[in-house]
Amino acid sequence: MRRLAALLAGLAVLTACGGGSTPEPAAAPVSTAVETEEFNQTDVMFLQMSVPHHRAGLEIVALAKDRRVRDEVRTLAAAIEVTQLSEVDSMTKWLVDWEQPEEAGDDPQLHAGHGGDHSTSPEAIAELAATPAGEFEKAFLNLLIAHQHNAVSIAKLEREGGVNPQAKALADRIFESRTAQIAQMLGYLD
Repeated sequence: MRRLAALLAGLAVLTACGGGSTPEPAAAPVSTAVETEEFNQTDVMFLQMSVPHHRAGLEIVALAKDRRVRDEVRTLAAAIEVTQLSEVDSMTKWLVDWEQPEEAGDDPQLHAGHGGDHSTSPEAIAELAATPAGEFEKAFLNLLIAHQHNAVSIAKLEREGGVNPQAKALADRIFESRTAQIAQMLGYLD
């Protein structure tokens, strides 16, 4: 029952972040990308969405470094940090190689074709940072569960519509690892 309550709390956060509904497969997102045999617009949008999403995740996990959390939670946060730093390096390199901008831009319509903006807001991260010590771990886990759920949603878009083998392989790794992390964190909430 606690796991269900935690999942529902995480979904409530998702809804507040604009990622509460499952996106329908849609036409390729709006982008300035030029389609080639090497990559398509979905590959570019996947990277352009994932880079800022990962950076927000890095902000979240950094908060666990100097807060009172169980060792298991601190270890998971450190592992996420190492992984996501490496993934950001790869993604930004691919965008440079493809001569594409790192971010898609500020137009909200850019996210209309794939269920909205899947990012965690700076306000949500600031609220977590201001959480009292005794409540921090639970709030941290709930926000990170929601954040990683959004990473899974972004990865699904790439798996369904991308063509670049490296980007698709990264999406597969993100899908698998973040799904496992969510299950692990739900266990910590029991």
